[in-house]
Amino acid sequence: MEQLASHLQVKFDVMKSVGYIGEFDSIVREALSNKKSALWGALQESLYHLNVKLMSDGFALGTERGELEWKLRSVIENAERELAQETHVPPHITEPAEFIEWLKARIHEHRVTDHELFTYFDKNDLTDEEIRYFLSNYRVNMQRFHLHVAAYSLFVPFNMREELYENLHDEFGQGDFEQAHPNLFEPLMDHFGGAREDDWNPETFHLLNTKMNLCWFADGLQYGLGGMGALELTIPAQQRRILANLRKRGLSEKLLKFFVVHCECDEAHGDGWFAAGLPYIKSHKDFEKTYTAAMRMLDARAGVYDGILSGILKRRAAGHGRKASTGRLESYEQTAQEQIA
Repeated sequence: MEQLASHLQVKFDVMKSVGYIGEFDSIVREALSNKKSALWGALQESLYHLNVKLMSDGFALGTERGELEWKLRSVIENAERELAQETHVPPHITEPAEFIEWLKARIHEHRVTDHELFTYFDKNDLTDEEIRYFLSNYRVNMQRFHLHVAAYSLFVPFNMREELYENLHDEFGQGDFEQAHPNLFEPLMDHFGGAREDDWNPETFHLLNTKMNLCWFADGLQYGLGGMGALELTIPAQQRRILANLRKRGLSEKLLKFFVVHCECDEAHGDGWFAAGLPYIKSHKDFEKTYTAAMRMLDARAGVYDGILSGILKRRAAGHGRKASTGRLESYEQTAQEQIA
């Protein structure tokens, strides 16, 4: 991944020195046109590092860094929207409550809810090292989920914040910081050998970048509502399959508490997000923004699973030289591309 990042970093440095943003736009569009390319991976990793720096150092208003990053983010987001597959809400849906019910049905139909990766959990067809690799990628976004909720809460009406802060209260262990969700995850991660940076896939970075764009930088509350509400609604079904696999391995309930807690509370959070946002989605344009963001977030989450499954199959093929694994990988990647298209 360092080589991928350096490839694009050279272009970042050139643009910084000449102040020419037009060239960057063409680079971004080239990357976004092929999400399997090294350039797309470099773009996502570079943006990920910008986002992590923002979380630690702030927006840097009034500095060269702040000005450049704002321009880069705008170019990337504009290209992302223009090149995205169009999504439309049927014109006969005119009432907000009717829209939310329609949206929830679309969310539950999304491919992320029954991703092929979870059949490997169901069949117990994953080694401990593959579980470690999965958890390492999962951890990248899990660690920072509460930050997206907190950032988004700054841009919503006062009454809507009640639901978001209840969500944060749960994320932080309901007053017991040792039970905060990132703290619950670490013993399980350590049990399988810990996280390593070289585990992390471009698709994992892309999910974090998508959350940033929808929650921190979006033009209107509908984007964060659709994206985060969709995530919360779909996560429990996925996590129940992970939890069932981990229990088959004989792990203690203490080690599994992170997944137990999420299976219990996240679906209610998803319903809560949409209920809290209902008074603020009034027009068909609001419906379109919310739906587009929901699908965009779920596509990014499914992409994380695509990247992990692809990585597992590649490692198996490399480790055992099985032609069947190579063929399986090619078949899977072709299917994934067809579903995305």
